[in-house]
Amino acid sequence: MVKKSVTLDDLAEMVNRGFDDVSSRMATKIDVDERFDGVDERFEQVDKRFERIEERLIYIERDISDIKKHIVYRDEFEDLMSRVKYLEVKAGIESGK
Repeated sequence: MVKKSVTLDDLAEMVNRGFDDVSSRMATKIDVDERFDGVDERFEQVDKRFERIEERLIYIERDISDIKKHIVYRDEFEDLMSRVKYLEVKAGIESGK
């Protein structure tokens, strides 16, 4: 192997390149940090929207539960209609239908 002597100018260039590399990495890190800050803000907004959606769903579920308390299912309704019809026929009442 051939040994190459390093001059002070060569050494100064190497140190300068090292500082430039560190400087560019720091600039990249700052850019990444700023982007993550933006992502954090967006996640906070999304989280707030999900909270509002969850509140609305709870309200809707409560409404549906109240509605279900007053529902008469079709088969029950048809059974009652046939019973009413039977009673009307037995009592001699003329139906409106």
